[in-house]
Amino acid sequence: MKLSEMKKLGEVIEDQRRDPEFRQEWDGLVIARQVAVVVVRYREHHGLSQRQLAEQVGMNKAAIGRLELGEHQPNFETLAKLTRTTGMTFHIDIANGAAELTGSAA
Repeated sequence: MKLSEMKKLGEVIEDQRRDPEFRQEWDGLVIARQVAVVVVRYREHHGLSQRQLAEQVGMNKAAIGRLELGEHQPNFETLAKLTRTTGMTFHIDIANGAAELTGSAA
């Protein structure tokens, strides 16, 4: 198969979302994935390793790795800890049965 014949990631995800079980899991982790993007951007922008970021925010390297995977919902305490020393921001909007997070990597 040629690269040009492959489906784009968004198309693959939309195909998978037809499965109610996948859709529930995928949609339920939207905030986790958005936090992951902010954390990775911050770390890369500042030239930090996971270990260095972990030391900066008072977490362990494994916790930063889990955040960056975007597969586990972070709690409010974790989000607050990330903002305390980094300048990252997170804004959560909950409406109409859905939650959305916007954030910046400072």
